[in-house]
Amino acid sequence: MLAAMKIWIKYLIGAALGAILAVAVPLEDAWLRSVLSFLFDLSIRIGRYALLPLMLFSVPVAVFQQNEDKEFWRNVGRSALLLFASVAALSLVGVIVAATVQPARIPLVADASSAARPTGIREFLLSIFPESPFAALLSGKFLLPAFFLAALVGLALSHDRAATRPAIQVFDSLSRIFYQINSAIAEFLGILLIATAARCAIEFKAAARTDVYTPLLLTVGVEVLVVSLVVLPAVLWFFGGRKEPFKVLYGLLAPALAALASGDLYFALGPLTRHVKENLGVRRRYNALDIPMAAILGRAGTALVTSTAFIVVLSSYSGLGVSPSRLLWIVGVAPFAVLLTASSPDRGAIAALMSLCSLYGKGFENGFLIAAPMALPLMAAGAFLDALWAGCASVLLSRRSGSSQEKEPRFYI
Repeated sequence: MLAAMKIWIKYLIGAALGAILAVAVPLEDAWLRSVLSFLFDLSIRIGRYALLPLMLFSVPVAVFQQNEDKEFWRNVGRSALLLFASVAALSLVGVIVAATVQPARIPLVADASSAARPTGIREFLLSIFPESPFAALLSGKFLLPAFFLAALVGLALSHDRAATRPAIQVFDSLSRIFYQINSAIAEFLGILLIATAARCAIEFKAAARTDVYTPLLLTVGVEVLVVSLVVLPAVLWFFGGRKEPFKVLYGLLAPALAALASGDLYFALGPLTRHVKENLGVRRRYNALDIPMAAILGRAGTALVTSTAFIVVLSSYSGLGVSPSRLLWIVGVAPFAVLLTASSPDRGAIAALMSLCSLYGKGFENGFLIAAPMALPLMAAGAFLDALWAGCASVLLSRRSGSSQEKEPRFYI
């Protein structure tokens, strides 16, 4: 029975059980909360376990195949343009909504001693090119250096096809092997979601004891619903060949649930890769590139949540409101702050908020601490939209290439 159950139903059951568990755990029980925190970390690591090797062996094959057909640079340029445009667009939406609705101010946090240091532009650029290429493979938290190395390997495979044919076969075989491992992990990810959802729900319950965050959360929640049910279907309809958009969203429901219940986009990338291929028919030669690029460059959901939260935080520091010039600055800089989260994906929206506060300066560097108690809910909202958009972008790009082989919803996994 479990084997025949749709994966999204398994994930929904796991998330629901985690939420129920969170209700039963007293906030004052430090031991139980520490156990759940450990299980959360363990679950995240298991969920990400096959992600890096899958990307490392799939990207070179995809780059080689596209390069052989003289479409690699065109597709990469098209993907980057679409992803950057989406981040900029949702940053603008977040600013407009927050400036229009003007959620209530949040009381200031006086203690900044626990402030974390955000990733700077210099550190970000240096981390893309570590001292050794193999250093990029030591951590699964920052995909960009490994992705860059894998893309270079894929281009090198086209240099002398006679000499590189054995290597191509090895990469292709290992890609398929790790895809099977990833698929196996995706099957029982619902069990892991019990711990991740419980941790997220407990953090939400702890912060919800005061109603000061309610306006911000309601604003973000409405934004997420509108983007998920109106904006994304409209984009899929107008730019995806006038095909039924909700079929695509239904096919992405499981990875979106995984992202929402964990607040971690990378945790959801394994199921996302499988669902994009097996539900929506996007071939490996496209999804192997599009999905990592979306996770690195196209976190539009995180951009939406970050720009909204930043307006609220900035307004909390000043009762005079936010001037038009500051609004324009936020719209222009927010996409770059979101890009910096590529080096700290496990912190999502709160990492982008930290970077935006740091770039803004003027004594406002620790302003993100106002929203820190709601970090996980904000991260979960951003990751949910990030996962949906990554899948939608892959489908749109695949349709543009004329290579999608989408299934009927009754055959979805």
